[in-house]
Amino acid sequence: MNELLRRLFLKPWLAGEIFIATFFINLLFLASPIYVIQILSRYIPYGFDGTLVTLTTGMVVAMTLLFAFTVIRNRLSAAVSLEPDQELSLRSLAILARGRSQALLSIPQNVLHEVMSLPQAIQPAFDAIRINTVVDMPFCLLFLLATMILSPLLALITFFSILCSVLASWMSMNKARDAAMALQQEVVAHRGLVASAVVGAETVRAFRGGDFLRRTWDVQMNRLAFLRKSSSDQRDLSQGVLQGIGGVLRVGIYAVGAKLVVNGDMSVGALIGASILASKALQISSSYMQTCHMLAKAQRELSRLNEFFSLPLENQTGTALREYTGRVSLKDLSFVYPGATGPLFESFNLELEPGSIASVLGFNGAGKSTLCKLAVGLMDPSRGHVLIDGINMRQLAPDWWRQQVSYLPQEPTFLTATMRENIILAAPDIDGAKLNEVVRASGLRRFLDASKNGLETVLVEGGRNLPLGVRKRLALARALAVGGKLAVLDEPTEGLDAEGCAAVYGVMNNMAKQGTTIIVVTQDSNILKGVSVVIDLTQKPVPKIDRNPQVTPQQDRDKS
Repeated sequence: MNELLRRLFLKPWLAGEIFIATFFINLLFLASPIYVIQILSRYIPYGFDGTLVTLTTGMVVAMTLLFAFTVIRNRLSAAVSLEPDQELSLRSLAILARGRSQALLSIPQNVLHEVMSLPQAIQPAFDAIRINTVVDMPFCLLFLLATMILSPLLALITFFSILCSVLASWMSMNKARDAAMALQQEVVAHRGLVASAVVGAETVRAFRGGDFLRRTWDVQMNRLAFLRKSSSDQRDLSQGVLQGIGGVLRVGIYAVGAKLVVNGDMSVGALIGASILASKALQISSSYMQTCHMLAKAQRELSRLNEFFSLPLENQTGTALREYTGRVSLKDLSFVYPGATGPLFESFNLELEPGSIASVLGFNGAGKSTLCKLAVGLMDPSRGHVLIDGINMRQLAPDWWRQQVSYLPQEPTFLTATMRENIILAAPDIDGAKLNEVVRASGLRRFLDASKNGLETVLVEGGRNLPLGVRKRLALARALAVGGKLAVLDEPTEGLDAEGCAAVYGVMNNMAKQGTTIIVVTQDSNILKGVSVVIDLTQKPVPKIDRNPQVTPQQDRDKS
């Protein structure tokens, strides 16, 4: 409820217009019972057609105004949540785009997908219908008061029915909350299983994982069916109770009202009018409690979103050097993953002069890719500093810094967009000639010429439908489009054929001629021949640094 009221009063003038429209809508609704009372009390006993025409004309005018105010209020209420809903979506995207890698990596993928869908799940709780229901609630007293004017006894019956409705809805909300949380957890777990089955479809077939998957699937589906049935039964019971209360109210109104009519304490028209007013009051209170249930669920989801929003972000401000030379310095660098038994490395000191070529060696899990991410600025060291031309990387503007680094990750991923859009992602102003040169240098030209749409080919599912070699070439083209003075290449020739490897060699040779500082993770002997510094992460916890080394892949494997 707090969030709905906050949204409502973000624009006080808009809230004022909604309240004014609501006042007239509820006031004009009184025309209906008044019309019935007057018809039965004044026209039928006397049969004067002028009275019928006057009353009917007034009713038509009232209903026309009611319709107009209802349309106006719906449009005003729909505008209330436009900006807040957009803000939630943009904040979620900002966390995904600017969140610290360590924080995002701590969230399972299926949970992250579910959290990113929360802004859309929350929206129905704050739509125009829910806002209108909340602002209508105070006018429940208006209809109770009008009923009391007609008959205090019938107003008391209506009031008691509303209390029963509120109590039943409150009890139902408490039971539904626990069931909804259990169902949500099970849905998230099932989505994780589905995602792993889709991504690992070949694994399921190749290693006979179908039986295991089926057993797990059956357990989850049975659990989901049970939770959904429990939730549905609870919802049906709640709706049945509310409908029963409404029915009892009508019976009570007419039973007691009929006795009052017979005793001469009430007219037939007043009885029917009281029934209309009582039903309206009960309908408002029931709708309000249903809205409270939706708002309570939305509040829980908002709490989850706020936890997500509290994740640390990269600083978007900072220093932008006039010119970056390519110098990289590591000072007392240490990195440890949360929950790990020890650091990947510590007391790591290294000075790379502009134009240096450094290779990173080590066994699987030694921290090679982590070191690359630290150099790019995607992760922060646990201790120590990464200096760029003597400036702490944390003080640099991230957008500026990313334009200085040509980064090729070991397992490249892409956005659902065209190849062209993925290549120029970090360099949207690249011209056609430079783009063609990037495509040629990365060895993509043959693939593009053979494809139907060339650079306009749309990638789906992060490019998983492309062969590994093509993904590598595409990632290389994306790195080259930046054209930075620092190149960080993580296993650049892994998964490439001879032609692809030759493209990488050519790119690295050009980078070396241009004085680009290169940090490369590789066991490729052709690349290792040209390195000037070897960073050996096999040695723990302080890496070994060799300058002017003679390293071969076989020697590296011996160390491992």
